Amino acid sequence: MSGEEASACKVSLTEDGKNSTWLICKRCGSKIVEPGVATFVEQERHLPAMEKKEGIEMTASGEPLSAYFKLTDMMQFENVGFTLPYEGRKFLICADCEVGPIGVIELSSPGEFWLALDRVVSDESGAAAAKPRPQFST
Repeated sequence: MSGEEASACKVSLTEDGKNSTWLICKRCGSKIVEPGVATFVEQERHLPAMEKKEGIEMTASGEPLSAYFKLTDMMQFENVGFTLPYEGRKFLICADCEVGPIGVIELSSPGEFWLALDRVVSDESGAAAAKPRPQFST
């Protein structure tokens, strides 16, 4: 799939179907997933409308989305937060601006993290890679 784009949201993929660019928050530009980590999957899942963490309504309102990047370990994320469990699911949010959900974890499949492509931006410009990572002193 080298050079191809995921049909649902025009994201460049590597030959093995992984993201070829940084995936960043639509709202604040925070780095969510680095290139080559997440696998593109077309699978319909329903997500609530995007809001700040404290405003996410766990109702039927929202939208069905079918384009996702699947990750298999929460440590593969650069910057993501989680909501409290609700009806067997936790939702992924941007850890910086707390807007979400940008994805979902089905608690029945704890090793599967689904990042909705309509809820993040592919950093085709490479600007996210140029941002330095925070350095913490011990």
